[in-house]
Amino acid sequence: MTISVGIPRALLFHEFGELWQGFFTNLGVPVNVSAATTKTVLDRGTSLAVDESCLPLKLYLGHAESLLACSSHLFVPRIACYHRGYFLCAKFAGLPDIVRNTFGLGADRLIAPDVDGRRTLSGISAVRTAAAAAGRSTFAGLASLRRALAVWRARPRAAETADAKLAVIGHSYILNDPFLGGEVLALLAARGVATVTPDDIPARLLYDEARVFAPEIYWQLSAKLAGAASYFARRSDIAGLVMVSCFGCGPDSLMNEFLEERVLKGCGKPYAVLCFDEHTGRAGVATRVEAFWDLVEWRRRQ
Repeated sequence: MTISVGIPRALLFHEFGELWQGFFTNLGVPVNVSAATTKTVLDRGTSLAVDESCLPLKLYLGHAESLLACSSHLFVPRIACYHRGYFLCAKFAGLPDIVRNTFGLGADRLIAPDVDGRRTLSGISAVRTAAAAAGRSTFAGLASLRRALAVWRARPRAAETADAKLAVIGHSYILNDPFLGGEVLALLAARGVATVTPDDIPARLLYDEARVFAPEIYWQLSAKLAGAASYFARRSDIAGLVMVSCFGCGPDSLMNEFLEERVLKGCGKPYAVLCFDEHTGRAGVATRVEAFWDLVEWRRRQ
């Protein structure tokens, strides 16, 4: 049987996608990555998911479905945490089960290694699982991962300027998806507005910054957002802050309120909170973003 691996362009793909692709490519396994998000993908994911699902999970199911016909296996890792001291939202740990049950797939159609940053040998076990599913040895898997990590860690970050800029804060799977938060970045870029996001800052710095909120923040990606908000709020080159989130996300619904009270209201800078759902109109997003930048510019002239 010829093996090809499908990787949905959603959720943690936007943080680790290049690493995952490099791993399988180095093993000599063909990789299919789903195309960029479209309204069709979103609509399909919405129809497949239960009503209580968050928008990013609905998108994931739409992307996964698009790969079923062209891939022998789907790569759907089960990730509990990858930064010590925090846990990921439960959807990441349950993702293989959600995908398997949604599409009625056998376990042999999924490559679903367990990743748990609390366990020292978790990484080796995950590599063994992924390599074995691809018909490769653990040794070959470790060598492949080592090469992929070297390339992934050397990837360039966006260059920052010294000019006043907006901090756009949100999960990577929101901001890096052009159909969601990526539209906000594109609108600001079209107006010549410099922006900075959490992905432009070393993650370790943001988690260290978030320690001041412990133990109130439990979820790992929420801690990263809190660290980013705290870090950007006191930087003199940040003229305003935009929080971007998606409807249906329980942790984000709490974090938006938490950060407004603990960080944004007291920072002395304009801020806005944008929340997307499957019905969000493009024109409405453009109007809010442009109006907010006009407010920031007016404040800077005072």
